[in-house]
Amino acid sequence: MNSEIKLSIIVPVYNVVKYIDECLNSIIKSYKSGIEVILVDDGSNDGSENKCDFYADKYEYIKVIHQENGGLSVARNVGIENSIGKYIWFVDSDDYISETSINDIYIAIDKNNDLIIGEYESFYPDGKRIMPEVAKSKSDRDILPYEYFMKLGSVSYAAVKFIVKREIIIRNKLWFEKRIYHEDEDWTPRVLCHTSNFILLDRMIYHYRLGNVNSIMGMLNPKKVYDKLKVSKRLYEYGDLNKLSAEKKDFLKFRAEYMYIAALNEYSLYSAEERKKMKMEFQKYRYIIKNNRKKSKLVLNTMNLLGIFYTSKLLRARNSIK
Repeated sequence: MNSEIKLSIIVPVYNVVKYIDECLNSIIKSYKSGIEVILVDDGSNDGSENKCDFYADKYEYIKVIHQENGGLSVARNVGIENSIGKYIWFVDSDDYISETSINDIYIAIDKNNDLIIGEYESFYPDGKRIMPEVAKSKSDRDILPYEYFMKLGSVSYAAVKFIVKREIIIRNKLWFEKRIYHEDEDWTPRVLCHTSNFILLDRMIYHYRLGNVNSIMGMLNPKKVYDKLKVSKRLYEYGDLNKLSAEKKDFLKFRAEYMYIAALNEYSLYSAEERKKMKMEFQKYRYIIKNNRKKSKLVLNTMNLLGIFYTSKLLRARNSIK
């Protein structure tokens, strides 16, 4: 293998035997010298673990780490610890990359930016596809990464669209929080605050698999709401704990507010018994939306007037007619 590794592609694997060939073959097809692929088998028992061994035996640039199940964040952290590339890119094992993605990333790597940002499309099992939502402008390339995303507003923070210098992750201890949902919403804003420049790729690099478009009720899980609130709290406090600038703190609080309101949006979907427990958490973190931003003020005033349940119902009604 080339002694200079430019890019470490970290692929957490857990029971995806149906999709892993498509994922890894998309990487193999686009392979360039100077790449390492790290498969972190997170305790698979459906045959995915054997697939990992097969590819690692066949290709010298692919290695596999087998471990007991610890969750996506643990698998990604293990991948980071065992990587040696200048840049790191996370690829989920049920997704696949575009044919030109690695070539486009290599061109960007030569420019030595802290952060490379690509486009991705999402797709459902029924074939429906959602194209990237961000229209990029050259005039945006002279601002800091966190400023750029604050300017964009409500967009995806999925880790798979960011290729980050490894030294920045290690130096700033940008690990993924263990055993939570919405780990990307926790990780990406912190990364944006510790990077000084970025480059936007002009082409789509990634294809992101979604669940059934009609399975909203099946996705209900109270832990997802509690974890949104946990992420909200972590982001709100991160700037002060790490002595960041006032501007970066404001960005992190902006994202904290977003996560609080996103959790509130789901509140009305749950049973009265579950809502009773959730309500205590919403009350505890109410301070997160006490500010002068227009949306937060509106939500807080509505909560004071109508209560949490009807505020949640109104948020859902508003989102459904967008």
